[in-house]
Amino acid sequence: MILASLDSLADRIPPVLLANFYERLPDRLIDQVRTGRFRRTIRWVAQYSPFYRAAFRRLGIDPRQVKTPADLGDFFTTPEDIIADPESFLCRPPAIVFESSGTSGRNKRIYYDQREMEQMGQVMAAGLPMMGIGPADRVANAFDFSMWIPGMLTHNALMAAGNFCMAFGKVDPVEVYRRLRTYRFNVVMGEPTWLIRLTELAEHDGPVPLKTLVGGAEEMPREAIGWMHKVWRGAVVRMCYGSVELGSGLGYQPCDFDGYHLDDIDFYHEAADVTPDGYGELVYTTLRRRVMPLIRYRSHDVTRLIPGRCACGRKGARMSRLRGRRDEIVVAGGGNLYPLMFENILAGVAGLTHDWQVVLRLQDLREVMEIHVESPRLDHEELRREILACAAVQYPDLMKNLALGIFQMRVLIDAPAELRTSRKLKRLVDLRYDNNGHGPATRDGPAAALMVK
Repeated sequence: MILASLDSLADRIPPVLLANFYERLPDRLIDQVRTGRFRRTIRWVAQYSPFYRAAFRRLGIDPRQVKTPADLGDFFTTPEDIIADPESFLCRPPAIVFESSGTSGRNKRIYYDQREMEQMGQVMAAGLPMMGIGPADRVANAFDFSMWIPGMLTHNALMAAGNFCMAFGKVDPVEVYRRLRTYRFNVVMGEPTWLIRLTELAEHDGPVPLKTLVGGAEEMPREAIGWMHKVWRGAVVRMCYGSVELGSGLGYQPCDFDGYHLDDIDFYHEAADVTPDGYGELVYTTLRRRVMPLIRYRSHDVTRLIPGRCACGRKGARMSRLRGRRDEIVVAGGGNLYPLMFENILAGVAGLTHDWQVVLRLQDLREVMEIHVESPRLDHEELRREILACAAVQYPDLMKNLALGIFQMRVLIDAPAELRTSRKLKRLVDLRYDNNGHGPATRDGPAAALMVK
């Protein structure tokens, strides 16, 4: 009865009121709603999804006995499952399909119907106030509409929230910058790399008054946030966490916490394979979808779940800033390598763009770590020394392994805008065992690299 009443309420009241209502619910009641929706979703997929019906039968799982994710044991849904046969997940006819644009090179197909698109817009609209966006704000939506979901989802959310907006899509930032004053936009939303380019325009040609910049789809480099705040003369930078598979925002930044406040009502989130320092792979179950629900979906994003009330006063679970992706965390001669490590190193070096990539290769059976960066600086040797100095201060064990000759390191410097050739730049690339066990020959050119042994 409680679950049916809340579902009905969620479809009828304005998103801002819904968010305030959920914030005031007792933790016990939130847990009851989440658990009730989880059980309902399990029974739904067991009845209508060929994939889940076959998986439960194969593993001897009785859907009627499943009450919490723990009752499913070691069963998870993986991205590879979706890639292999996406339509086997369908529980009823879809109306629209989106593709992912992940780092694996193999896109996933995720399906929805019209009601779900409207419902997910309402969910995200309830999250907009958590990032400081009110109904009176005028929003430039520069999230991409091409085959994937953030542009359309954000548009639906802005419509549901009653904001004046323009659906730019991922156009040249110059086109948005030219229209900021015309339409009196005070909020801009888009991917971090796109927002960085917009900020470069403002730094060169002068800012206009903005209240908030909201990023999503990938992490914002830490060092970029302070710079953007300065260029836009005080505008707040906030992030949201979502994906094509989630279909909505799971995490939002209502405060300066270096991570995300999570939606406990529409998703059941867990962490799998947690390490001693508390980091694990984010796993979630969608709780209100009916076309293509996902049960214990392994996101490949590595993070830390944080219980308890935030310093800002909000309750509910939070997750830390992403450490990286499971498919980008590499065990190598330098130790366990992950993207955040190199982001921390490069943050202390002046004159770099926000794009970088680390490539691991084998050369004559020796492991070589190539650190690719972009910079307009001409003093390349000094730039390399600064990078190595930052690495030595922050990660002495890495540099100790380098000094012992366990691996070699090259620092390669490119001109700005040369590294990124697609929407997402994979930060760690392991080529050690390509080409019959040997990575391809390393890049030539005496000006490009400094070998450190």
